[in-house]
Amino acid sequence: MSRVVVIGGGFAGFAAACRLANDGVPVAVYERAPRLGGRAASFERSGEVLDYGHHVLMRCCTATTGFLERIGAESAVRFQDCLSIPILCDGERTVLRSAALPGILHLLPGLLRYRPLTRGERLAALRAGAALTAGRRDAETFGAWLSRHGQSDRAIRRLWNPVVVATLNAPAERVGIAAARKVFRDGFFAPEGAGIGLFTSPLGTVFEAARTYVEARGGLVELGAGVSHVLFDGRRTVGVELADGSRVEADAVIAAIPPEALGRLVGARAELADVLQAARRLEWAPILNVHLEFDRPIFDDDFAVAVDSPVQAIFDLGRLLGGDGGQRLVLSQSAAETWIDRPDGEVVDRLTAALRALLPAARDARVAGSLVLRHRAATFVPTPGSNALRPGARTPIDGLFLAGDWVATGWPSTIEGAIRSGIGAAARAESESELRRLPDADD
Repeated sequence: MSRVVVIGGGFAGFAAACRLANDGVPVAVYERAPRLGGRAASFERSGEVLDYGHHVLMRCCTATTGFLERIGAESAVRFQDCLSIPILCDGERTVLRSAALPGILHLLPGLLRYRPLTRGERLAALRAGAALTAGRRDAETFGAWLSRHGQSDRAIRRLWNPVVVATLNAPAERVGIAAARKVFRDGFFAPEGAGIGLFTSPLGTVFEAARTYVEARGGLVELGAGVSHVLFDGRRTVGVELADGSRVEADAVIAAIPPEALGRLVGARAELADVLQAARRLEWAPILNVHLEFDRPIFDDDFAVAVDSPVQAIFDLGRLLGGDGGQRLVLSQSAAETWIDRPDGEVVDRLTAALRALLPAARDARVAGSLVLRHRAATFVPTPGSNALRPGARTPIDGLFLAGDWVATGWPSTIEGAIRSGIGAAARAESESELRRLPDADD
């Protein structure tokens, strides 16, 4: 009998499964898709492995770095020594760089030289940053908070919004001040939390390393194995039924899946009605990634952020993943409501034109290939009060636990939040289900 069944083979599911396998608990992971990773999966196209979405970490993502170290995949991410973000604006390139100063002061020299803002706007931003570290008011949007703290529309467009859109998948006028404070305080304002981590291999290699880790410790990972129902005996979870009709008994089940999928698996369980009703009130936002292959090099950075442009973030896959010939760029467009329903050709033409306005070297370059990847419900938006809609790992039904970036972790809808949720669900399952270790498990 599988002591714990994990439903879902994304970051949350594998964080739970690897924690359990490490502790000697028999675990089985069932993923309905033919590939691992969920929203962070990779796929093959013309002999090349690509990610469905382009992901970035920061040094504050300590659960993620710990997970990668556990499964032996730490080399999949390359971190900057200190925060250094190339910024493209008004035909110029500037770098927002950290300095060797304590606390929030590490951003002071870089912000004072931040050319997209006027001198007065930079000073006002410094004052707002200081207030943001100390604030406690949570029942308003970040946009309203910024306006109250003297931030001009231009400063919001050119400084604050690029950060919150990239990290929270929504502009300042939609996200709550609590979520924005978390991003700035833990990530950008703390020297030990700052520094960008870029993936140097497709995420599929990370999930294969996680799969190997689980299987090497006696666990089971099955692809194309959808779960149709969670099985209950009264108020107790006793296993799952797979799509092929077979049943798997378990002492605990961790559902590491989105809330709408959870609703389909548990049916009309009254004990979960409040959880599912609250989850339906979460707002979700799309992300769009556009792959462009040029016939010559046009971009000299690993990545850059564009401000006051239709383009948001640019990544050079050739530099990050290796490759020869021309240049393969990914344009990552968060909060992509204005793009998500446009035809591929229009998306490529409009973003290519915007990219040529940003990069002089691109103006005579030919687009040799393109690919548009959409995710309509990529992450939930941390609107004011949304934390109250997120459930904990434990449910009212014994033996059923929840994981996923939408579960309450104190983190927004990110890889870090997903991994923290999986680790937390595994810990609760171990403590509350009194799971026995395998006889030969290492101490």
